[in-house]
Amino acid sequence: MTRRSLPRRGPGFHAALPLVALLAIGPLGGCLGRSPEVRLFTLGSQARLERSDRAPDLAVLVGPVRLPAVLERPQMVRRVGGGEIELDETHRWVGSFESNLIAAVAGNLRRQLGSVRVVGSPSSAPFRFDYEVRLHVDELIVDESNRLQVGIRWAIVPTGRRADASLDSFEREIPLESRSAEAVVAAHDRALAELAAGLADVLAGAPAGS
Repeated sequence: MTRRSLPRRGPGFHAALPLVALLAIGPLGGCLGRSPEVRLFTLGSQARLERSDRAPDLAVLVGPVRLPAVLERPQMVRRVGGGEIELDETHRWVGSFESNLIAAVAGNLRRQLGSVRVVGSPSSAPFRFDYEVRLHVDELIVDESNRLQVGIRWAIVPTGRRADASLDSFEREIPLESRSAEAVVAAHDRALAELAAGLADVLAGAPAGS
């Protein structure tokens, strides 16, 4: 039987292997490690109500807001059917969704009432509030048919005096123009602007002064 001898390995053979391996996987590792671009959005910029002077002396605190657990996150969310929720990791809200919602409603109320004393919660404003607007969001999510389903209960509560609160609910179904993140933002802005308009109608006829 003939024996075939293997060529002798030089002293640098073993040391060269890791370098060759690193060079081979380097470009691949770079591609795998690249994170997708994350885009950030805010509410309240696309559907602003017209300015008015319906109640310039009214002081209003918007908040607190109670959200369902699925909305207590920075990602945009969508219902995809069968009870499943999809989180969009590449399209997110700046800050929290709650803070965006409060800012959008407070901004539209401020314009509708013509009062600079309409602020969002939490607040350290140096004046007393006449009313608090409390919001309970039951539903505010895009469904599998690409429509924004809106269900928000609200209460306008007088502060500093004995009076009954005004209670009502706001329900809408708003079709999106596309499946883009911009369309999601636009639908939310439209819903919150309509909500603020209804709140302004009630507050404009309410007495000021705590």
